Amino acid sequence: MSNEIKPILSISILVSNRIDTIRKCMESIKPLLTEIPCELVAVDTVGEATDGSIDIVREYTDKIYRFEWCNDFAKARNFGLEKCSGEWFMFMDDDEWFGDVSELIEFFTGEERQYCDALWYIQRNYDNFEGTVFTDTYVGRCVKLTAETKFCGKIHEWLEPLPKMIKKVGTFVHHYGYVFKRAEER
Repeated sequence: MSNEIKPILSISILVSNRIDTIRKCMESIKPLLTEIPCELVAVDTVGEATDGSIDIVREYTDKIYRFEWCNDFAKARNFGLEKCSGEWFMFMDDDEWFGDVSELIEFFTGEERQYCDALWYIQRNYDNFEGTVFTDTYVGRCVKLTAETKFCGKIHEWLEPLPKMIKKVGTFVHHYGYVFKRAEER
């Protein structure tokens, strides 16, 4: 019998060449990794990210898995999901980071998580690099993990089964994934 504690939360992150944001992403979840039983699973979608992103991820986890990119976000996320063993599952990208995770820590260390099957937080999508134009949207990126949990949809993927008891928190994640310096990057 193993003495290893089952994680309360598994966090899965798709890693690409985002050296500009990966450190912020990792640092933003560090309090989760230290305050609650938690595991971090990184899915390398570019093969040893050529800009040094994977080297930064290695500072936070040794659970790094290579996924051959096939233009299907659900497949990439399901690959990461299969590596997770937590009671709860949360997914992120390497171009986003949390401002303050204290509300998330409170949820995962409290009793309320026993009565919910999803935790929704706010994704703040920026439209410029200055951070002055943005849209806030609640996202369903954190669910109680079951044998039926899976991603559907190649792009703008979603989790199934759909949750019944949702806890919404005011925590938000900064997301600059739709902002580009040049039109060619888009």
